[in-house]
Amino acid sequence: MIKSLQLAEPSLSQQNPLVSVIIGNYNYGCFLADAIDSVLQQTYRHFELIVVDDGSTDNSRKVIESYQGQLIAIFQPNGGQGEAFNVGIAKAQGDIICFLDADDYYHPDKLSKIVNGFRTHPGWVQISHGRISVDQNGNSIGLGSKTHNQGDVSQLLLRWGRYSMGITSALAYRRQVLEQVLPIPTMRNEAADTYLTAAVPFYGEVGCIDKPLMFYRMHGNNLQARTDNIEFLLEQRELNVKYINSTAAKVGLSDRFDLERDADYRSLQAVQQGTFSLSETMQVIWLSLRESIAIKRSPKDILERLLRRGLCVLIPREGKSILRLGLRGYFRQQLTQLGQRFNLVATK
Repeated sequence: MIKSLQLAEPSLSQQNPLVSVIIGNYNYGCFLADAIDSVLQQTYRHFELIVVDDGSTDNSRKVIESYQGQLIAIFQPNGGQGEAFNVGIAKAQGDIICFLDADDYYHPDKLSKIVNGFRTHPGWVQISHGRISVDQNGNSIGLGSKTHNQGDVSQLLLRWGRYSMGITSALAYRRQVLEQVLPIPTMRNEAADTYLTAAVPFYGEVGCIDKPLMFYRMHGNNLQARTDNIEFLLEQRELNVKYINSTAAKVGLSDRFDLERDADYRSLQAVQQGTFSLSETMQVIWLSLRESIAIKRSPKDILERLLRRGLCVLIPREGKSILRLGLRGYFRQQLTQLGQRFNLVATK
């Protein structure tokens, strides 16, 4: 039940609406030129590029200044992703806003397809698309999901607390809708993309372009992004609920999302408490299965979530290892340890 936003969109009825691309950067000078070049080389030419440097201490300023005249540069003290996005949006003049993390980069046709998507689907307020994962040197190492939920996802948010959407560099918005949800929270523990993807869908339909239009670079920093900080992870789920329910109230909806329906939250609580319950394990698995079916996840994603959440509840003492290593890393570790024990026994 979306509260429809009556969007007057004269700019999108024009042939070439202005697109604002906002790059948020913090100490990614080694990757920043690739991100900037990928925007400057777009096949769609009516855009502006805004680079917000969030207090970098590396060579980022030198890289940005080398593009003088080709972008709008903003240098600010370190304030976090939300603050960088708020500053960039305030400066932007475009009718469409796209985000790009400084260690990622765009496919050359990204902006062209985003503009066409918004032009041909007047009800879309947010667009997601697929991604190609690359290593530190830009070599392809995997293909992320290309297909995400479309249409009215407000009921998915209110029922399950989530839906399938793109990552930061795979998100685009109508400016008029962003203005309804600003400012983006700026506390250090609050992720800007989490807030936007939870709040914006209450103002219209979300869309999907089922092509990989950006390259997600996997390197030292984000390869280490997995955390076993249970308190932090629980707080992130609580913040997500806050964003969903506060926006639902703002647009006049009576329904609210209940954290007890959040399978991730329930499994994290089990790890925190360190207690095993077969009943709780079955409830989490059942919640996870129903959620995945509602969101129409792929069989691979369904299995991964069932295993991860179920194991965290079933063997909570192993939960931190599962969260830190991921399922594949965890099972690899277990097999290695099993092999070492076998060899030890065999040598006795």
